[in-house]
Amino acid sequence: MHPSAVWNGAAIAALVLSLLSLLLLLGLGVLGLLVSLLVFTPLAVVFSIIAGIQVARRGQRGMGLAVMGFLLALPGWLITAFLLW
Repeated sequence: MHPSAVWNGAAIAALVLSLLSLLLLLGLGVLGLLVSLLVFTPLAVVFSIIAGIQVARRGQRGMGLAVMGFLLALPGWLITAFLLW
C-alpha cells in the first residue's frame, strides 16, 4: 500500500452506519430498534463487504474501518435473529 493511498469511502460509511445502528438500537426505544434493524444494520454490512473488496483490489486504506463496521453491526443481526426466531 502506498503511504498516500486514499481512504475508502465505503469503509467510512460502513463504520458510521454501524455506529448509528448501535446508538439507535440502544437509545430510542421501539422506533429506534426498527430503524436500526431494518435500515442501518443491513446497510452497514453491505458497505463493509463492498469496502473490504475494494480495499483489497485497489490498495486503498480502510480495511480496519470495514472490519469494525461489520463487527459493530453484528449486535443488530443477533437481535434480529433472536426476534425472528
